[in-house]
Amino acid sequence: MNFKPTVFLLALLFVSFSLAAQNRAPSLYLNYQDHEQGDIIINTLRVASPSPLYTYYCGLLWNGGQDAGGYCGMQEHPEGRNFIYSLWDPISSNDPIEADYAHPETELANFGGEGTGLRSLNFGIGWETGQWYSLVSRAWSTGDQYTYFGYWVFDQSNQIWHHLVTMKYPVPDLKFNTGTSSFIEDWLGNGQEARTIHHQNGWKRKTADNSWIPFDETYFDRVYPDAGTVNYIENYDGGVVDNEYYFMTSGGTTMPVTNEDDVLLYLPVNATEPGFPTGELDYLLLDEENDNLIISWDVVDSLSPQYSYHLRIYDNAQLSGSPLVALDVIKPHFRNDTVDISNLTDSQEYFVQFYTTDIFDHESAAEVIPFVKGATVGVDPEGSDRGVSLFPNPVEDKLNLLFEEPIKTAAVQILTLDGQLVGQITVEDTKEATLSIDAPSGLYLLKVSYGAKEKVWWFFKK
Repeated sequence: MNFKPTVFLLALLFVSFSLAAQNRAPSLYLNYQDHEQGDIIINTLRVASPSPLYTYYCGLLWNGGQDAGGYCGMQEHPEGRNFIYSLWDPISSNDPIEADYAHPETELANFGGEGTGLRSLNFGIGWETGQWYSLVSRAWSTGDQYTYFGYWVFDQSNQIWHHLVTMKYPVPDLKFNTGTSSFIEDWLGNGQEARTIHHQNGWKRKTADNSWIPFDETYFDRVYPDAGTVNYIENYDGGVVDNEYYFMTSGGTTMPVTNEDDVLLYLPVNATEPGFPTGELDYLLLDEENDNLIISWDVVDSLSPQYSYHLRIYDNAQLSGSPLVALDVIKPHFRNDTVDISNLTDSQEYFVQFYTTDIFDHESAAEVIPFVKGATVGVDPEGSDRGVSLFPNPVEDKLNLLFEEPIKTAAVQILTLDGQLVGQITVEDTKEATLSIDAPSGLYLLKVSYGAKEKVWWFFKK
């Protein structure tokens, strides 16, 4: 059965606007036919030029009138071009929505008009007309009394992912229950200027079987009647261009030469899933302190971003049998953790297996690193360890050593993980040294011997 948003829902979204101005461009909708419960929703947007101020290009709107109702998209805001993500007030809880994570340039605030839910705006990353941006939201629960909603943006021109916010919603086990919509909106009243948005590669992942529903069918709708748009209510158009993307144009002298509202559009989709490349680790570092293994890592930011991370510790290089330590954590923004290894035996060799799962549940290739409990196996987050500092880490071509006290002589060796010598130098009567790293990208050992002391670090060569 076909479904379109009710007049009640549309009215709810616009109660904060003045109806007296009558100069807003008409609000237009794409109402996708994805009426099954899902845990991931995606849409890809491109704003055409020119882009008038006070325009909201919403890519995803969901759960109207339910718990975890919200929307996200891009705004042409007087303070700058931003990415927005908002969730409305809970219905079945009086507790507030909180941020579990916010990008350093993401601003958080409650918002009015439609309620006092949590809104996030990111002006720092910015967006450009004529470029495609994929917006992704995922919902998950971890056994507590919350549902977490993450928001990521993929800048296709610059091939980089950004994790903008994760919101902690005070009701467990929520999903994207309704059909998904997109809209274009003039929130001030400059309808004399036309604005156009393109949409493609939209998807929902079904919770029933993890298969993907493409946004290949959508109703093109206009909010009508709308007293705030009287002067421009007939200035709009929408449809499909070259079987490649949907478009909506609102305001100016635009006329519905392609389609009038209340039309079902079709956009052919041959793929069976969104097709983003699997996430991969960029580097992995280990250190040991006080019966704790400290792990630090990063992921390649041009590939699908991290959703969870996984660690196993074995007592054999074949990684056979049950792991002695296991860690599985859903924290998309974490890049370090501390693992209790007090149950492991001192001076015995162990093998750490580590991998991540991206936001589409694809596993990265696993890194495996041997270590001997009780020996220095890495470098701490500050790049220093008991008398010798090692920086930067990861390194591009020059690795710096800084000794806490002047030393008479020290032998410095760079080794592969299987012990092959890559390079070496001897330093004398100095507190510092620099090594040129002429080796392929990967993990290496740095061994420093001075006096009766010998220390070993891991470092990553980019």
